[in-house]
Amino acid sequence: MTRIRNVRLVTALLTAVPTTLLPAAAHAWGAEGHRIVAQVAEQLLDARTRAKLRELAGDESLEDASTWLDRERQHLRRTLRGSPAWHYDDRPVCDANEGVERYCADGNCASRAFDRYLARLGDRRAGREQRLLALHVVVHLIGDVHQPLHAADHDDRGGNQVAVLFGQRSRARPLHTVWDTDFVKRAARGSSEQAFAERLVQTHRSDLARLERGGFAAWQAESYGLARDYVYGRLPGFACGARMRGPVRLPTAYVEGAQPIVEERLARAGIRLAALLRASL
Repeated sequence: MTRIRNVRLVTALLTAVPTTLLPAAAHAWGAEGHRIVAQVAEQLLDARTRAKLRELAGDESLEDASTWLDRERQHLRRTLRGSPAWHYDDRPVCDANEGVERYCADGNCASRAFDRYLARLGDRRAGREQRLLALHVVVHLIGDVHQPLHAADHDDRGGNQVAVLFGQRSRARPLHTVWDTDFVKRAARGSSEQAFAERLVQTHRSDLARLERGGFAAWQAESYGLARDYVYGRLPGFACGARMRGPVRLPTAYVEGAQPIVEERLARAGIRLAALLRASL
């Protein structure tokens, strides 16, 4: 399935999507992280699910499907209103009791979008084009929900307004970007994406059944807890309700501690994606 074809599929579905436009969201995981999640899942699919996936997506790989929502972001901003906000839930990191009804009253957030499109993906009566769009959304959002800064916010666009430095770098980058891309590259340690994904599967193969359990809300709660306790909680100078003054230099211990978190989140995302595809296709 070519990119042009995919754009046409979206255009054909304009009348079937929400119409409330929200501000743009930041990407969760870079393309590398999403592809790694897809590669983990690919190793865990059975023959029946692979055949169903080919029947639905044609020649489009699961890796390509995983990044489609980001690649087409600007087009989707115009044609799938509200879609920029489907990548995250802005649950206040310092107020765990605030419910989704407060920060997602219009249904344009990751948790609500995921529920809608998962139902469409599993609906055998839906048209192929609608189910293909649902596949793109579901695959991408499973990756997104495992990035801690897409499950929590401190009135800073999920860490995008917090400038940080680490290692020998002299140029500050947003905290969100560091978790999206820099920490993924550090976790891979120079391995190819495929080799890294294979290592993640082997590391967790004996625990697949346990890690597959739960649903989007539970997985989101995991990420929220990590954002609260580690991503923000161990950030030098962080205090609830106070604006961060940057750039903030990340301690070596913070950077090193992020590596196993990123590895675990990517592995869990891929394992859960595979289980969901087996159940939905």
